[in-house]
Amino acid sequence: MQLSNYMNKKLKKIKDFYSLYTSGMNRKEIEQLLKKDTMEAFSYFKRKTIIDDQIPERRSLKSILFVFKEIFISFIMQLTPARRFFYGIGILCFIVGWIQVDWFYIIGSFVIMNFLLALELANKLTTRDELEIAREIQLSLQPFKIPESRILSIATFSKPAKVVGGDFFDIVQPHDERIISILGDVSEKGISAALYAAYAQSMFQSLSETIISPSDIMHSLNNLISKRLRDGDFITAVIALFDLNEKSLTIVRAGHNWPLYYCSGTQTITELKPKGISIGSFDLTPLSGQLEEQKIHLNHGDLLLLYSDGITEATNPQNHMFDLSGLKSAIEESVNESSETIIGRINSRLQQFVKADELQDDATMVAFKIK
Repeated sequence: MQLSNYMNKKLKKIKDFYSLYTSGMNRKEIEQLLKKDTMEAFSYFKRKTIIDDQIPERRSLKSILFVFKEIFISFIMQLTPARRFFYGIGILCFIVGWIQVDWFYIIGSFVIMNFLLALELANKLTTRDELEIAREIQLSLQPFKIPESRILSIATFSKPAKVVGGDFFDIVQPHDERIISILGDVSEKGISAALYAAYAQSMFQSLSETIISPSDIMHSLNNLISKRLRDGDFITAVIALFDLNEKSLTIVRAGHNWPLYYCSGTQTITELKPKGISIGSFDLTPLSGQLEEQKIHLNHGDLLLLYSDGITEATNPQNHMFDLSGLKSAIEESVNESSETIIGRINSRLQQFVKADELQDDATMVAFKIK
C-alpha cells in the first residue's frame, strides 16, 4: 500500500513536470520553429559567410560539408570571445567523454552548454523587454484620439510584422476645417525602421501645424530626414489633406502605394497616381520638382483608403500575393458600410487569404468615409 502511494506521488510529480515543461506548446508553434524560425536563423548566419561566392552550382557531398562548415563558423563567431572559449571546452569535453565513455566529461559538457544557453537566453530576454518598451512607445505615438468630423468617418489599423515596425501613420486637425493624415513605410524592418518612423511622424506633426500645402510638408520632411538616413535606406509616404469647408481631398505621394478612391457617383474604385519619389532616394533639390498634388471634390459615400505594401504583398501558402485585386474586392463587399466595417472586412479577407495569424511585413491602413 505504501509502495503504491509512493509510486502514485512520483507519477503525479512526473505529470506535473511534463505539464509545466510543455505548457504553451502547440503544433503551430512547432511548425513555426521548424519552418520559419529555422530558415530565418539559417539566412542570418548565411549572410555572415562567403557561401554565395564560393559554393559551386552543382551540389555534392563536398559542397554540402562546405556549407555546414561555413554556417557553423558563422554561428561560433557570433559568440563573444569568452563564450566561444567555453563553447570549445564544452565540445572538447563531449568528444573526450564519448571516446573514453567517461560520464564525468559528458556531464561537464552538458553543464557548460546549458550555462552558455542560459547566458544567451538572458541576453535575449533583456533585449525582448527593451523591444517591448520600444513597442509601447511606438504605439503611444499613434493618434490617441481620432479627430471627429461632421463629414468624415475615420478608421485605422496597424500591425508590425515584428515587435516594432517601420510603418507609421498619423491624423492631425490643425483647425476645424482641415484634417491632414500621413501614412508611411520605412524601407527597413525592426528597431532601426521604428526609430526612423518615429522621427518622421514627429516631424510631420510639427510641420502640419504650420504648413498648408501637402507637397510642401513632404518636401520639408525630405529635407529633414534625408540627411539622417543611412545609405540605401528610404521612406515612402502619402499625405492626404481634407478641406472640410469645400469638401475636397488633396493627395501627394512620395513613392508610396497608390491610394484607393471609391467614387459613390460612378461606383468605381480607382488608384490615385500623383507622381512622386521616395524620401531619401535622391538629393534634396529634386524632390520639390518630383511631387505632384492631386485634388478631388468629395461626395456622400466616397471612400479613401491609405495602406502599406504589407497588405497587398501578403502571400498565401502557394506564394500568391493578396494584391490590389484582393484589396479592391474586400472594399467592394463593404463599401456601403462604415469605415470601421470596411477595415474589418479587409482584415478578415486578408487573414483568410494568408491562412496565418502573422503577416510577412508591417501592415497599416487608414480609411476615410464621407458621411
